[in-house]
Amino acid sequence: MSNKEHFKVAIIGGGPAGIGVAVGLAKQGVNSVVLIERRTQLGGTPQGYRKKSGSVPTFIEWTRARIVFGEELAQRIIQRLTNTNTKIKLCTHVTKVFPLEKKLSLLSPKGLQEITADAIVLAAGAREQTPSEKGWLAGTRTVRTGFTRHINSWLDNHNLLPVRKPLIIGSDLIAYSAAAKLRAAGSKEPVMINQRKRPVASLFERLFFRRWTRPDWRGGTSTINLSGDFTMINANTEDKTNSEDSGGDAIIYSGNLVPNTELALMAEMAVESQSRKLKLFKGQSMSSPGWFAAGNVLGGFHGAQWCYFNGKRLAKTLKQYLTKKVTA
Repeated sequence: MSNKEHFKVAIIGGGPAGIGVAVGLAKQGVNSVVLIERRTQLGGTPQGYRKKSGSVPTFIEWTRARIVFGEELAQRIIQRLTNTNTKIKLCTHVTKVFPLEKKLSLLSPKGLQEITADAIVLAAGAREQTPSEKGWLAGTRTVRTGFTRHINSWLDNHNLLPVRKPLIIGSDLIAYSAAAKLRAAGSKEPVMINQRKRPVASLFERLFFRRWTRPDWRGGTSTINLSGDFTMINANTEDKTNSEDSGGDAIIYSGNLVPNTELALMAEMAVESQSRKLKLFKGQSMSSPGWFAAGNVLGGFHGAQWCYFNGKRLAKTLKQYLTKKVTA
């Protein structure tokens, strides 16, 4: 295998947005496309939400007017990719970025490699905020903490329920999804804590999850001091109007997504310092010519199917960019 390859388009991220870009490019007649994914399989976050008896479907598939398991939605999206000539690189990490040359250094089980492209798409998704990024959590670092993504690994991959009474920090759709999954697996009703006086999740979203969970809501919290040991964690609010201790045996940090813009920062591209959002220009282009972005890396929270179609729409812009580059 040559350690140098060139493509018309290189896509970083094999989730719904990245797959959407690849499928869209194939429909536009653009060949020589590579899709780079660091995990062992495509599908991104939805792929981890397996269809399981007694569990909770949480992904809206608007084109079929139904709520499904993430695995179902991911498989339908991946099936569309199999009808293209996209080259797929799994278990592959981008280690260095050279924006002006549009060059990437890759590391995979096959070794080191360099690829170049006429255009590069960042479709690396988003992640949940860490406690320090949230900025209103303080105190001793406790054991038995995790994020929403860990719940799928615990329940689906290992058939474990390591938490009996969870404390959930957050109140958006992702937080309610986490609460519902834990309750369906046998945990006690979780305590849900957030700064806002009312949950971030909409009334419709909360009503949907009432079939599985009705969290003990503790809103309007200004700051929380975390303390405890392996068996019991106390989240003691400093807000005088809500000073009751909230005990539990594990903390789940949920929601408040932050774009995965580490590669853009590495390449010294324009990124907003506080929100970590990319500074985008016409057609979802980034600050370095020939670089584009798609999906949840754009910022905010969007469903998997939205990300897929956002990627497909971007393919039209990419085709126009490549055409102008050839005629220039």
